[in-house]
Amino acid sequence: MEEIVIAGISGRLPESNNLEEFWENLINGVDMVTEDNRRWTPGLYGLPKRNGKLKDISHFDAAFFGVHPKQANTMDPQLRLLLEIAYEAILDGGLNPAALRGSKTGVYIGVSGSEAGEAFSRDPEELLGYSMTGCQRAMLANRLSYFFDFSGPSTAIDTACSSSLLALENAFHAIRQGQCDAALVGGVNLLLKPNTSVQFMKLGMLSPEGTCKSFDSSGNGYCRSEAAVVVLLTKRSFAKRVYATVVNAGNNTDGYKEQGVTFPSGEMQHRLVHSLYQEANIAPEQVEYVEAHGTGTKVGDPQEVNGIVNVFCQSKREPLLLGSTKSNMGHPEPASGLAALAKVLLSLERGVWAPNLHFNSPNPDIPALTDGRVQVVDRPIPIRGGIVGINSFGFGGSNVHIILRPAEKLADAAAPPRTVPRVLNACGRTETAVRTMLQKGKEHTADDSFLSLLNEISGGPTTSMPYRGYTLIGSESDVLEVQQVQASARPLWYICAGESSNKVTNGFSRKVTTKRGKRMGTQWAGMGRSLMQLQDFRESILRSDAALKDTGLVVSRLLMEANDATFEDTVHSFVGLTSIQVALIDLLTKLGLQPDGIVGHSAGELACGYADGCLSHSEAVLAAYWRGRCVKEANLPLGGMAAVGLTWEECLARCPQGVVPACHNAERTITISGPQEAIRKFVSELKDQGVFAREVHTAGVAFHSYFMASIAPNLLAALKKVIKEPRQRTSRWVSTSIPQSAWDSPLALYSSAEYYVNNLVSPVLFMEGIRMVPDDAVVVEIAPNAVLQVRSACSYMLRPALDEDSINVDVNTLCPAVKYPVPVGTPLISPLVNWDHAQTWDVPKPDHFSSGSGGSKSSTIYNIDINPESADYYLIGHCIDGRVLYPATGYLFLAWRTFVRSLGAVMESTPVTFEDITIHRATILPKTGESLWVHLMPATNRFEVSENGNLAVSGKVSILEDAALDSFHSQMSRQASDDYSDPKVKLTTHDIYKELRLRGYDYGKTFQGIFESNNAGKGNIGKLQWTGNWVTFLDTMLQMIVVGLSGRSLRLPTRIRSVCVDPAVHLEKIYEYTDGNRVLDVHVDRCLDNIVAGGVQICGLHATVAPRRQHQQIPPTLEEFVFVPYVETECLTANGKLAEQLRLCKGLIHRLQQKLAPHGVKLSIPGLQGESVSSLPSPEPSQPSLVRLLALLCGLELNGNLQSELEQMVEKERACLLQDGLLQGLLDNPALRHCLDITMENSMPGKIKVLEALSNDGQLFSRVVPFLNIQPMLRVDYTATATNLDLLTPHQAALEELAVTSAQWDPLTGPAPAGVAGGADLVVCNHAWGPLGIDPGLLVANLHLVSLHSLSCICIFCTLLFFNCSSAGFLLICHQLCICVQSQQVFRCTEPPVGS
Repeated sequence: MEEIVIAGISGRLPESNNLEEFWENLINGVDMVTEDNRRWTPGLYGLPKRNGKLKDISHFDAAFFGVHPKQANTMDPQLRLLLEIAYEAILDGGLNPAALRGSKTGVYIGVSGSEAGEAFSRDPEELLGYSMTGCQRAMLANRLSYFFDFSGPSTAIDTACSSSLLALENAFHAIRQGQCDAALVGGVNLLLKPNTSVQFMKLGMLSPEGTCKSFDSSGNGYCRSEAAVVVLLTKRSFAKRVYATVVNAGNNTDGYKEQGVTFPSGEMQHRLVHSLYQEANIAPEQVEYVEAHGTGTKVGDPQEVNGIVNVFCQSKREPLLLGSTKSNMGHPEPASGLAALAKVLLSLERGVWAPNLHFNSPNPDIPALTDGRVQVVDRPIPIRGGIVGINSFGFGGSNVHIILRPAEKLADAAAPPRTVPRVLNACGRTETAVRTMLQKGKEHTADDSFLSLLNEISGGPTTSMPYRGYTLIGSESDVLEVQQVQASARPLWYICAGESSNKVTNGFSRKVTTKRGKRMGTQWAGMGRSLMQLQDFRESILRSDAALKDTGLVVSRLLMEANDATFEDTVHSFVGLTSIQVALIDLLTKLGLQPDGIVGHSAGELACGYADGCLSHSEAVLAAYWRGRCVKEANLPLGGMAAVGLTWEECLARCPQGVVPACHNAERTITISGPQEAIRKFVSELKDQGVFAREVHTAGVAFHSYFMASIAPNLLAALKKVIKEPRQRTSRWVSTSIPQSAWDSPLALYSSAEYYVNNLVSPVLFMEGIRMVPDDAVVVEIAPNAVLQVRSACSYMLRPALDEDSINVDVNTLCPAVKYPVPVGTPLISPLVNWDHAQTWDVPKPDHFSSGSGGSKSSTIYNIDINPESADYYLIGHCIDGRVLYPATGYLFLAWRTFVRSLGAVMESTPVTFEDITIHRATILPKTGESLWVHLMPATNRFEVSENGNLAVSGKVSILEDAALDSFHSQMSRQASDDYSDPKVKLTTHDIYKELRLRGYDYGKTFQGIFESNNAGKGNIGKLQWTGNWVTFLDTMLQMIVVGLSGRSLRLPTRIRSVCVDPAVHLEKIYEYTDGNRVLDVHVDRCLDNIVAGGVQICGLHATVAPRRQHQQIPPTLEEFVFVPYVETECLTANGKLAEQLRLCKGLIHRLQQKLAPHGVKLSIPGLQGESVSSLPSPEPSQPSLVRLLALLCGLELNGNLQSELEQMVEKERACLLQDGLLQGLLDNPALRHCLDITMENSMPGKIKVLEALSNDGQLFSRVVPFLNIQPMLRVDYTATATNLDLLTPHQAALEELAVTSAQWDPLTGPAPAGVAGGADLVVCNHAWGPLGIDPGLLVANLHLVSLHSLSCICIFCTLLFFNCSSAGFLLICHQLCICVQSQQVFRCTEPPVGS
C-alpha cells in the first residue's frame, strides 16, 4: 500500500502571519498570548485578560477567489482565512492548484462553529442571504471544493478540540481506501463572541491568568486562542515535498463517564494509542516524541499523560519527550490538532524540538515527570529521528491520535557547479508578491530543489495572477524583471526566418552589424554555440547529426567550429539554419509551448513544417540539406539580392529587365533578386534618387528569382525521396509561398516536396502572411538571430521568462531535473505568498452579538433565582420586615452591568455615575425567582428597571470622566484626610444589627457587612466588609446612613441624588482586617448628606418611612423642620502657602491688639491666644496683600483721629483687599462648587437666575458661570450689577463671553429694583471692599438676607454670601471674620475658627 504523506502546509497563528514567523516565535520562546483589545476589551465580563489572537482577520483577496463584495462582507472570516491558506498549502507542496482542477481531491475541515454567522444575521431587515452561504459550517469545506474544482469528499467536522486532527484522520483513511487521491485538511478557530468564552469560564475551564501551564503543578485551566492551519495530504508518488509520512491514525470516544461528559478518560486514550501502534507494528521504544493535547487543566493533563506513559514507558528506554504547543500560543480548540502538527513539522524541518513555555515544576499527579520516564521539552533539543505521535481529545470525549514518521534526511551533497544561469519564474497578485518570491529564490541560489519548486508554481492563470517576473540565478548580471500582463490569454505565434530574411524596422531595412562577418540571412559564425550548453538543445542537434549521417555532414561540429566563411556554403547555411530552428522548436516544446500560429520566411517554412507536425526531425533537416546542395550544384549564373525602400507595386514598375521583387517583407521593404550586375546598378540608381537600397549577401545566389526554375526538377526528385508521405498542413500554418487566393489548392494543402520546391521558386509573401498575426499575439522569432521586426504589437525575441507575456513556461526543463520529493530543510513556500490585501472586510465586534437574555445591547433581561444552587442565593439575606426584597443597590448593579456591556467595557475599570435615581416600588422576591428587565436609553443615558411590566427603578447612568472624575477623586482624597480621632460612640456588628432588627431590618449574614460604626459629631465613620459583591457592599453603605437616623421607624430608600463608583480606586483602598476579613473605611457626612467608602460616594439618599406589617395603631409623630446652619471648617488648611499667610495675619492682628489697647480699643478675636510676633515680615511685603495692609496698620503712629487714620490707610491700600490670595482662597477651592451644587439641588430644575452685587470688585461671574455651565441641561440667567455701569466696562468682554447681562444697583442705598432682582434664585456678593461709613446691617438687609448679622465694611477674609431669595430660601456663608471700626469691636458673622 502506497504511503500517505504530508506534502504542503500553511497557516496563521497567534502573532504569526505565516509559519516562518510562527517558528521564530516558537524557537525563541515568545509567548504568543497577549493582552489587548483586538477582539474585545480585556477583562470584559470578568474574562481572563489574555488570549491568543491572529494579527489580521479583516483582509481578504476576494477578487482572486471570485467572491462578490456583498458575499465577502458577510463571509465568516474563518472561511476567508481557509481559502487563502488552502491555496498556500498547495503551492507549498510545489503544485500548481490549476493542475488539480477536476481531480479526486477531498476537503476535510475541523471547525466547531461560526460565531460570525450569528453576528451577520442578527438583523432580519438587512439579510441578503449571503451570510447563509458564507457562514454555514458545511461551506467551510464545500466552498474550498467549489473554488478548486475538487470532486472528492467535502466535509466539515466538529468534535470540539479534536476536530482538526480527526479531519486529518478521516482524510488519511479516505485516501487509503481510495475515496480520494489527495486531501486538503484544515482547522480554524476565531474568538469573535465573548459569550463563548464566558461559558467556558463558567465551566471552570479557563485559566484566570490566561496561560496554558501544560504539565506544570500550577496549571489551573487553559487560555483560548485562534489559529487557522491547512495541510495537503497526498500519496508519496504524487508528492514533490514530504514533511512526514502518516503511518497510522485513529479515533475513539470515551462513552459514558460517571464524572460527566466533559471529564477526559485516560483509559480510553490509552486503548486508542496502544491499538494504533500495535496495528502499525511500532515498538514503544521507537517513539521519540509525543505532542500532547496538554491544555494545562488540573484534570486533563494527568489523565492524558498517564495514559500515554502506560503505553510508551513500561520498559527501560530513553526518556519520552513531551510537549504541547498550547503553552506557547494558547488553545485554539478545533484547530489545536493541526496547530500542534505545524509545530511538529517545523521542528522536523529544522532538526530541533521547539520548547514549551510556563513549565517550572512538574505536575505531582503525573509521576512520570518526576521519575525521569518523561521529559518535557522546555529547551530546544536536537531531533534523533524517531517516531512522533500527536494526541488530541475533545471535551465531549472524542479522542484522536496520529503517528508520523519523519522524512529521511539525506546526507548533504555538494551541488554540482552551475554551467549556465538558471531561470526563475514567478507569478503573483501584486508586484510585491512576485518580487518577494524572486528575491527569496536569489537568497537560495544553490538550492536547486527550492528553485525547482518555485518554478513549478509559477504558472498561475494570468486572469488571477496578473503579475509576472523572472530572474537569472547564477548570472553575472543582476537581472530581475516584473511586469503586469494582459489578463486575457494571448495567442502564441512562431516566426521562422529563412536564408533571404533581412533586418526590417518600421518598413525599412537597416544595415546589420559586421562583427559577425558576411552571412546569408540570419546565419552567422558562432550561432547556436552557447545554446549547446542546454541539454535539450544539444540532444536535438545530435539528432540532426544522426539524420545527416549518410551525408557526412556533422551539424554539431559545424556549429562549434564555424568561422566567418563556414556559412558561405549554401549547404552549411541551410542545414545550420534549419537544425537550429528545429532545436529551438524542440526547446520551446519542452518548455510546454505550442504555437497558435506559424509563419515562415523562405527556407523558414521547413521549420514551419516541423513546428506544425508535418515534417519529422530528419525530414526537415534532410530537406534543408538537399535544398542547399541543389543550389550549390546548379552552376547558376552569378546573382544577387538587395533590400530596397519601395512598395511591391513600385518594384514591379521600376525594376530593370531581369530584376524581380522576390520577398515582400514589409509595406516599403522589398527584397529584389536577379543578375548581380543588374542588382548593383539598380541599387546605385536608387541611392542616387534618395531611395533606400542595400545589397544583401546571398553567396551569389538570386533566391526566389527565375534562376531557381532550373533547380526545381532536381530538388523535387530529391525531396520526394525525403518526404515520402506528405502530411496535410494545419490551419495554424500560414503559407508565405502561395497567395491566400490559392490556399485551397492541392499544392497548398500538403507539406509535400512540391510545396517546398514552390517555396524556392516563388516570391516570399511574408507581408501578406504577417497580416494574419493577431494584434495581441506573443510572437517568437525562431532564428539564430533576431532580424524580423514587423509591427510594434508583436515581439520577436525569445526571452528567459516568456510567461511575462501571459504564456506560462516550464523553465525547469532547461536545467538538470531535480529529484522529487525535495530534501528535508527545503525552505517553505507558503510564507512567501502575498495576497492583494488592499481592501478590508467586515469582522464581527462584541456589540454585534445579542447581550443578555433575549435582549439587545441596551436592553437585557436578568432572571433572579434564589434557590440554594443559584449564584443569587445570597439575596435571601436581604430580609426587610419579614420579606425578602430585592435590594435597591441590586437595581443599580444591574443597570451598571447593562451599561458597560453596551459600551463593550469592563466593570472593574470603568468609573460610572448614577444620578436622579428613583425607586418607584419594591420587588418582593418569591422562592421561584423573578425576572427584571433593564432598558437603557443611549440618547439620554436614562435607564429603567421593570418587573412584570411595572416600573421599579429609573435614573440616569453615565461614564464618570474628565473633570467630573477629577473632582470625584479630589473629594475622595479630602474625605480620606479627615480626622475623627475623638469618637463619642462606637458600635460593633452585633450592636448595629440588633438596632436595625428593632427597626424591621432582618438582615441575614450576607448583608451584615458593617464591622463597626463610630458616632463622631456631624457624621459617622466605620468599616465595611468587602466580599467582592457590589450589591451587598453598596447596601451596607445605605445601612450606615439608616443606622444614624433618629427614631426606630422602618425606612426604605425611594430617591438617591447620585452614586459615583470608581472600581479601580475602590480596589486600591481595600485592606486586611481581623480574622482575614477585607474591609474599607466608610465616612458618613450628614451635613453634605453623603457617604464615602473606598471608591464609592452616595449622595442625597432619601429614605421614606414604610408601614410595618404589625396591625397596630401607630402613634402620631410630631415633626419639626428647623434650619441648621452648616459650617465647613479648615477648607484651606491643605494649602501651605495660605496657611503661612494666615499665621502672619494672626501675628499682625495680635500686634495690632497690643497697639490699639493703650487707645482704649479692645480687639476680642478668638484663636489668637499664644500667637508669636517674633517672625513677622519686616519690612512689609511690597505686593498687595492682607499681610501688607496689616503690617502698615501696625506701623501707624495713631496720633490723630483713630478712625480717620485707619480709613485713610485702608482706602490707600485698597488693592491689598482686592488682590489678596487668602481672601480669594475659597473662590479657588472646591467649596465654591459645593455651595453652587447645594443651591441647584434646592432650586427648580432646568434653570437658575443669579444676581451678583458689587460685581466690579467681586467678579464672581468669572467663577460661578463656568461651574453652572457644567450642567448641560441647565439654563443660566446671570446678571452682574454695580453701583455704576461704567465700573463694569473693563469687564465687558468677559461678560459677553459668558453671556452675562449688566445692571445698575447699589445695595448700600436700597434693595434691588424689581426688574433686576425679580425671580432671582440666588444672590451672590464677594464684598471684600466697601465704604467704611455705611452700616453693614443695611447692606445685608438690602441684599435681602434676613437672618445674617451685620456685615462689616472691612472683611479680613473674603466674604462669600449665597442665599435663596424665595420664601423657602437658605443661607450659605463659607467664612467670615469682620472688623467694625465704627463700633471698635470685632465679631464673627458665623462660627468658623480663625483658620478657616
